[in-house]
Amino acid sequence: MKFDSKSLLLIVLTVLGLFALVLVLVLAEKLLTIWQHLQQAPAWLTVLYGMVIVAVALLPVWLFLRLTRPKTKVKEQVKVIDEGSLQQAIDQQQQRGVDTRQAHAEMQELHQRRASGRFHISLFGSASTGKSSLIQALMPKAEVATDVVKGTTIDAHHHSYGQLVITDLPGFDAVDQQQLEQLALEESQRAHVVVFLLNTDISRSEMTLFNQLNGWHKPMVVALNKVDVYSSAQVAAIEQAINDKINRQYPVVLINTGGVKEVIVEQADGTRQRELRPEPVNIKPLLTAIEKVVASHPEALHRFRDAGILMLAEQKLNQASETHNLSLATDTIERHTKRAIVGALASVAPGSDLVIQGTIGTQLVRELCQLYDVPVNQLQVDEVLKSAGGKLRTSTSLVLAVSGNALKAFPGIGTAAGGIMHAVAYGLIFNSLGKAVLTSVSTQGKLDTRQTQLTFEENLLGSSKELAKELAKMALKVSRQKKA
Repeated sequence: MKFDSKSLLLIVLTVLGLFALVLVLVLAEKLLTIWQHLQQAPAWLTVLYGMVIVAVALLPVWLFLRLTRPKTKVKEQVKVIDEGSLQQAIDQQQQRGVDTRQAHAEMQELHQRRASGRFHISLFGSASTGKSSLIQALMPKAEVATDVVKGTTIDAHHHSYGQLVITDLPGFDAVDQQQLEQLALEESQRAHVVVFLLNTDISRSEMTLFNQLNGWHKPMVVALNKVDVYSSAQVAAIEQAINDKINRQYPVVLINTGGVKEVIVEQADGTRQRELRPEPVNIKPLLTAIEKVVASHPEALHRFRDAGILMLAEQKLNQASETHNLSLATDTIERHTKRAIVGALASVAPGSDLVIQGTIGTQLVRELCQLYDVPVNQLQVDEVLKSAGGKLRTSTSLVLAVSGNALKAFPGIGTAAGGIMHAVAYGLIFNSLGKAVLTSVSTQGKLDTRQTQLTFEENLLGSSKELAKELAKMALKVSRQKKA
């Protein structure tokens, strides 16, 4: 008997229907049996059995919600840097020739602040928010230059009062913005507590800097200054907007650091005269907020201070190391480019697969990898050189053309071809290859053949005229030295 697809489907559905019927009958029998037993059981056992059934029935729902519910973001903990390991790293980099003076300075600053036992507060905010006025309100005898036009502070000034040190930081939107912003961020990173001073709703640029401070988990108090210029409704609206933007992570207080206000006074004879009257000072809410922050976790504040300075020292060490490595890498590329030019002066034409100067290419790749502590074997080096050579098969004429055009810039050379032009071509090839390898090992931490090939192609095809002229000048110099 032959069965078609419809017949098979009918048989399968019939079997499934019979199985479902049997299952229902069996379950019905079991449920009736259990019900009869429960009728004779004590009430507490019936209740317990019912609770178990409900729990089992809800278990799949609970698992589904748990697996599909978005995970709550756990607040990132402050980065812990081992002080001993960092000091060892600084010493090692110094032995390599890295300029570690800034990193050393941060470590010395940490030791000095620990030894002094003083508590550091930094005032952070844009120009003209009232930082200098706040210093004067806290310390009337402090000498702080003021300018009502556009910001007052051109440097970070430390004002001491007993064991308290208050740092007046430059407004990050004043003149020399980038430098002053960096100075303000670094000093805030060294402090125990940051006072973020505002005189209106927090702006986009201020929010960017706030997020950087927040990323360091620095204890902070946000102070809205000059509230006397707003109505009560406006102050409430600004305070609400600030709280919404910072997600209520830090206390927001309303203060007035004083200053002067111009008023029109009518004299007894009816004439009017302008007078400058001092504004009332109210900084008590800020002092109260700082006291609460300090009282809540006094020991943690020292740990955050230490972590901030250590993080700053590590950042400066990394920056110095990157600068040093880049300088060595540039020298390495220039040195091998010159070697390639010297070797090419004895060659007929640039090798399309770099076989002619494979030794120089191998040394170039290996030295750059070693500089950035990137492990590499000969197979990887050969693969990079081979991929670069593959591109040269289709661009050799273009490279020679660029070389020839570069030589036109030198009187007496004209459209010269031959060895010098080929030497310039080799220079372009090895300079582009070196920069491509440098991009891979410095940004990815590995020798990526595919990425190196793409970058090599971009460098080679985008070689500037100035680079070609410099290489031509180098080739001519080498050629004349050989003749001499």
